[in-house]
Amino acid sequence: MVKHYNIQPSPIYKEPDVKLYRSDCKKVTVLPLEDYITGTVAAEMPASFNSEALKAQAVCARTYAFRKLLEHKPYPEQADLSDDINSCQAFISEEEFYQRQGSRALYQKVQKAVKATRGEIMLYQGEPIDALYHSTCGGKTESAAYLWGKDVPYLRSVKCRYCSQSRHYTSVQVFSIQELNRSLDTTGSSPTFKITDNTPSGRIKKVLINGEELSGEKLRQLLRLPSTWCGFKVNASRVEIHSRGYGHGLGLCQYGANGMAEEGKDYHQILKKYYHGVEFDILNY
Repeated sequence: MVKHYNIQPSPIYKEPDVKLYRSDCKKVTVLPLEDYITGTVAAEMPASFNSEALKAQAVCARTYAFRKLLEHKPYPEQADLSDDINSCQAFISEEEFYQRQGSRALYQKVQKAVKATRGEIMLYQGEPIDALYHSTCGGKTESAAYLWGKDVPYLRSVKCRYCSQSRHYTSVQVFSIQELNRSLDTTGSSPTFKITDNTPSGRIKKVLINGEELSGEKLRQLLRLPSTWCGFKVNASRVEIHSRGYGHGLGLCQYGANGMAEEGKDYHQILKKYYHGVEFDILNY
């Protein structure tokens, strides 16, 4: 049974507005939910992408935000949501978008995609999903069971042949020995790397560096790597880290979504590929 959520009388919403914390100015902006979704899609996905990919992103962003609202997640200044990507989703206003992109037509393209999906969210067994997404999976998305140690039925690994056009599909990061030691707080002229545990998709869970164990995510954070799906090549003066993908690998692959859209898939087909067993519903507002 799919639940129907009527958000208008909810104390979280005001006709239905949301209070958004803007981390740059440390102030709260009040705006309609669908305007917030437009600003989030404009910030999170290239507006040049196919409209069906933008629609898929809109449904992800709305579902993600609605779940946060239901959870009453605390944000600064008693805001409902935040533009801090470490705890919520990115956001950009129309004017900020124009200043960066120089094109109102592209923003209008995003607006049109959001309008086409107005109020639509994804559910699993009648509940809004945790609609995580990332830039580029590199050929295979990740499973929550291996990243979090907890199975989430709709966040399971899938093969993806659609994101190969991303510049992050494969990449190489080069560090001098000195840079590596400084970033990892290690010493020595010949670092050693040994991957001791990885996920079935190939992403690192644990790695020994000079005998010290780090999680893949910690390594990614310290070295600012695009993903934890990587390998190492060490020579006398430098370390090359060969990476695949960009992001945590869970849920929607954004470049994959665009690749599917370019092959004629609609946004429902795109979303059902990356989120197993989901249904769609419309918020009543």
